[in-house]
Amino acid sequence: MIQKNKLDDILLKYHVQPVGRGYIECICPMEKAILFINAISEINIEITDLSWWCFVSEGHKPCGMGGPANRYGDGWFSEIEMGNTIGFSSNEEIKDFLINEWQRSKEYRSCFVPAFCLKVPNDWNSLSLYDRTL
Repeated sequence: MIQKNKLDDILLKYHVQPVGRGYIECICPMEKAILFINAISEINIEITDLSWWCFVSEGHKPCGMGGPANRYGDGWFSEIEMGNTIGFSSNEEIKDFLINEWQRSKEYRSCFVPAFCLKVPNDWNSLSLYDRTL
């Protein structure tokens, strides 16, 4: 069985920020995405979908709608209107996409960061994550 505390430890370690109460959109810094995917794969957590958020820092105009402040530093995240998330069949497929395809795609923007939809029990609440020390 997946242990929620192990997942929360990984989220904190890689500065991954869930949006809202669950684990449906977990915003991940691009430079930590592959390490994050490797870590959650080790505890058998599957990513089912991906969406994009724009990281907005000083002097950068948001690419999308509103969104949360960055809990790990400066800036905030602007949700990109996509219509639908991008579905994947495995964590390895997502890694391949991020490593080999994303920067060559017509949708690529250097400010975009992924948000991963994690397949975890529906009753898991991510809000307790921030009761812990960062």
